[in-house]
Amino acid sequence: MKSEKKPAKQQETQKRKEHPLKLFEGKRVVIKDVGPTTIEGDCIVAEPGYLLITNAKIIGTKHIAEAQLLYIPHHRIGFVHTEPTKVEKIEEP
Repeated sequence: MKSEKKPAKQQETQKRKEHPLKLFEGKRVVIKDVGPTTIEGDCIVAEPGYLLITNAKIIGTKHIAEAQLLYIPHHRIGFVHTEPTKVEKIEEP
């Protein structure tokens, strides 16, 4: 009986081991760097240690740069979200 329980637990553990960054693969993303930089692009690879972005637009405080391919190590990522579907201006009272 013990051998029957192990495969079920292993499958369950393997499902939980998938990193949350994997959800961004194949989607247009916006990445806030730990510095003042914001990056927009298409995520082609999302691994626990890094992201690979194509068609990247790198927005800094003084310049905007475009790159065909961009590697971002995980320690440089502040947060990541998919491209906004709706943006509204906040009205001041």
